[in-house]
Amino acid sequence: MPYFTDFNVIAGLIQETFVELMKDPAIRAKALESKLLVKFEYRDPEGEFWVDCTGEEVEAYPGKPKKEATPDATLSMETDTAHAFWCGKLNLLGALSSGEIQSEGSVPRLLKMLPVIKPAYAIYNGLLDKKGLGDLKIVIEDDEDDEDE
Repeated sequence: MPYFTDFNVIAGLIQETFVELMKDPAIRAKALESKLLVKFEYRDPEGEFWVDCTGEEVEAYPGKPKKEATPDATLSMETDTAHAFWCGKLNLLGALSSGEIQSEGSVPRLLKMLPVIKPAYAIYNGLLDKKGLGDLKIVIEDDEDDEDE
C-alpha cells in the first residue's frame, strides 16, 4: 500500500520543504544560479510537481507549469520513490541506474544540485512530525542501530 493516497498531501510537504530550504541564502543562490526548470511526474497517486529556478526566486509547486515552458530535466517515478528520496533514504544515482526513476533531459545539471538540497531531508522529516505524519517516516534497520550507539 502506498504511503500516500492523496497526491496533494505529499505535494504540500515537498512545497513546504522548498519554502524552508530557500530561506538559506547560499542554497537559494546556488539554485537560482542553476537556472534549471525541472518537472517531476509521479504515479500512485498521480501528480506533477515543478521546480523553477529560472526567475528571481525559486518556485516549487504542484500542477501544470505557470508559463509555457519545456523542462530542462524530467524525472518520472512512483510517489513512494519520491517520498523515500525526501526522507533521505534513496540513492538517486542507484534509482536512476535501476530504472526506478526514469529521466529525460539534462540530468547531469540536476545531479550537481544534490549536495545543495541535502538539508531538505531534515526539513521534510521535520514536516512529517509537525503535521502528525511521523508514522510515514522511512526507517531502515541500520538507522535504528545508529541511534542506539
